[in-house]
Amino acid sequence: MNGFARFLRIFLVSLILLAFSTLATAGVCLAVSESEAELKIGEAETAVSSAYVAVLEAEKSGADVSGLLINLTYGGNFLAEAQMCYRNGDFGNAVYNADLSVRSVEGLVGEAGQLKALAMDEYKERVFQTLASSGVAVVVTVLGSVVGWLLFKRRYFEKVLKMKPEEV
Repeated sequence: MNGFARFLRIFLVSLILLAFSTLATAGVCLAVSESEAELKIGEAETAVSSAYVAVLEAEKSGADVSGLLINLTYGGNFLAEAQMCYRNGDFGNAVYNADLSVRSVEGLVGEAGQLKALAMDEYKERVFQTLASSGVAVVVTVLGSVVGWLLFKRRYFEKVLKMKPEEV
């Protein structure tokens, strides 16, 4: 039993030392370098700017982009926070906020493209309806004018033929 008790003490001491060394090195393992933070912020800037351009193009085509603007605003706010943390030397939070920025605008380019395509389809449909209704209106106006002229001409000649010249 004496050997087992000794083994148990050594095992517990080594387990405690392992736990403390893991906790002590955990902060070192999670440290972020300045270049890594700068790279992540650059990635976030690219993602936010490409999402902004896509949303702008969709809005120009007449799409309702109000839902996309919310996510774009969140992405911009997280990017600003990441840049502020970077300037303050807090590289860990800079990377974290830059990552949140990228996640916020993820998929906005695709959604903006879909909204743009939908807006273009609706525009084409409105143009077709406008042209079709204008064509119908022109045909009705021309036919109405011809029929009206023929009726007027007929009545005019009937009245003229019924008139008798008077002798003075």
